[in-house]
Amino acid sequence: MQFDWMVQCYAGDGVFRDTPMLETVERETILNGVDAAIDNGLEGLWAPDHFMLGPKAEEYEVWTLLSALAERTDDVDIGPLVGSITYRNPALLAKMATTVDILSEGRLKLGLGAGWHEEEHRAYGFDFPDIDTRIEMLEESIHVVKAMFTEDHPTYEGEHYQIDDALNNPKPTSEPHPPIVIGGAGPRMLRLIARHADEWNVEISARARGKPIEFKVRKFDEYLENEGRDPDDVRRSWLAHVLVREDEAAVEDAVDNIFPLPWGEESDMDEELSDADDAREKGSMLIGTPSQVASQIEAIRDLGFDRLQLMFLDFPGERSMELFGDEVAPEFQ
Repeated sequence: MQFDWMVQCYAGDGVFRDTPMLETVERETILNGVDAAIDNGLEGLWAPDHFMLGPKAEEYEVWTLLSALAERTDDVDIGPLVGSITYRNPALLAKMATTVDILSEGRLKLGLGAGWHEEEHRAYGFDFPDIDTRIEMLEESIHVVKAMFTEDHPTYEGEHYQIDDALNNPKPTSEPHPPIVIGGAGPRMLRLIARHADEWNVEISARARGKPIEFKVRKFDEYLENEGRDPDDVRRSWLAHVLVREDEAAVEDAVDNIFPLPWGEESDMDEELSDADDAREKGSMLIGTPSQVASQIEAIRDLGFDRLQLMFLDFPGERSMELFGDEVAPEFQ
């Protein structure tokens, strides 16, 4: 299995589920976290595509951050998890992604999704169509970026997007193009992912909505077969919150310091995670001693997922990251 860090580049300040211990976003804090992730053996760096998450709305823009990470690191994957197609024209997105792929010498994974944060769209003046329209836009965007990655004179005519000889030179370093990672788990999204993706990503809310994840995995395999694709040819990744401590007493102390936390989407956090059991059940959070966390990961691996993007609940503290690198990850080598 591969373990990566979801760069926690927005301040949760005691109340946001992803970064509850991060009071403010500062260059040194985030880049120290990047260095710690590399030092502790994590093999990828991902970042969210939002502008104003968390109670203070302190957050870095994803592609600017990825450019910095491309230069700061040498041999780890980097990518947005996932990029909302509503925020950028796909032709511009393809040019930006190509630049980051070249700067990173072919390490970019292009994460794409249909977008969800309605308040953010409204604040920044972006249109926020209904979900069916956004999925249509996502599929057209995939056609556009692939054309610009691979064709000498990219041209595309769709309902939502059109390009005409949109030159994209030089081409990406990755062959034939940066892998396309698509996030989502609804029926229509799974069909789209089966048609186009090199990797399927499931984040927390996608697992929580609708049918159980076991059902979604079975349906995804069916959709891949319907598309004439081998299920083994599409990688599967899982975004997870993690808290690791040496023993159960230390776990309990850390949980008491972090929880309770609200649960839900940014605009609809109407539930609460009161303790570790609640967090494991509602959010499939990986919480416990190294052996306990490893057991939880084994269940994820048994579903066919072989990459985990991790958010450490105690960041900017590094204890969970250190224990994960020293005692959890080696169990899967």
